[in-house]
Amino acid sequence: MPVSGKLALEYFRKARYRLLPVEPEHAAAIEGLPAHHQDPFDRLRVAQALTETMRRVTHDGLVARFSDGFLCIRVERQRRWWRPPPRLS
Repeated sequence: MPVSGKLALEYFRKARYRLLPVEPEHAAAIEGLPAHHQDPFDRLRVAQALTETMRRVTHDGLVARFSDGFLCIRVERQRRWWRPPPRLS
């Protein structure tokens, strides 16, 4: 991650992102997912999105296979052009 978790959380709060807690229903929904992706954290996020009927944007083609409502974006990274975001004051 190009910024610390603490700084990212600060950005999210200032941008008024709605944080989605993990609920028991999300954990239970993991059981019904197909086995084409084995990363437990990704499977939990997929279960959250499906349970909450949310759209999901991902760069992971395996995650995108879980639902037609998931959007897979391929981004070519050119690190020489990347600049860290400005510090919040």
